[in-house]
Amino acid sequence: MKTIRLALLLSAALHVIYVVATFGIGFIRTLNYEPDIIAEADNVTMLQNEVTLGTTGSPLIYVFTWIGLAIVLAIGMFTVQRIRKPR
Repeated sequence: MKTIRLALLLSAALHVIYVVATFGIGFIRTLNYEPDIIAEADNVTMLQNEVTLGTTGSPLIYVFTWIGLAIVLAIGMFTVQRIRKPR
């Protein structure tokens, strides 16, 4: 039970690190963005031509990846415990 709990905790920690890193990179890029107005002055396009239609993924995917990563980590930890166990 301890191994499963540790796998769930590690999976959650890795997901938190992923979300924080993604947000941090986007935040830093936003802070450092400087538009080049002079170069873009000649390249004027209608806004209607720049619209992109599409879909986004469901946030539920993070639940599935969390469970999947926890299973992989638990299997890995069980395997390491079996290898280390003296025969």
